[in-house]
Amino acid sequence: MTEQAMRSGTHILPHQYRRLWMFAMLLVAAFGGLGYRLVDVQVLQHEELLKEASRRQKRTEEQSSRRGPILDVRGQVLATSIPVKTVCADPRLVGPEREALARAL
Repeated sequence: MTEQAMRSGTHILPHQYRRLWMFAMLLVAAFGGLGYRLVDVQVLQHEELLKEASRRQKRTEEQSSRRGPILDVRGQVLATSIPVKTVCADPRLVGPEREALARAL
């Protein structure tokens, strides 16, 4: 070890090299684990997760409850619920015929 390195305190001891090596191996293992999980989710489990996402996004809900009418003091109907059908569409899937489809619905 040089006299200048000893004076400045920049020399690295053997146990510090071991500690640095262990830390580097821990980082490599952590990134390796993350890389494996990335491949597992995006490549190996792609079909299963795609079906699950599709199942969660597309569903039919029935709303059978009906609210009562709003009456005034004399018992005359001011407002009432009228059953209607609702149609929903994803604009990204409709394509360029959006306006024609909107008019038809």
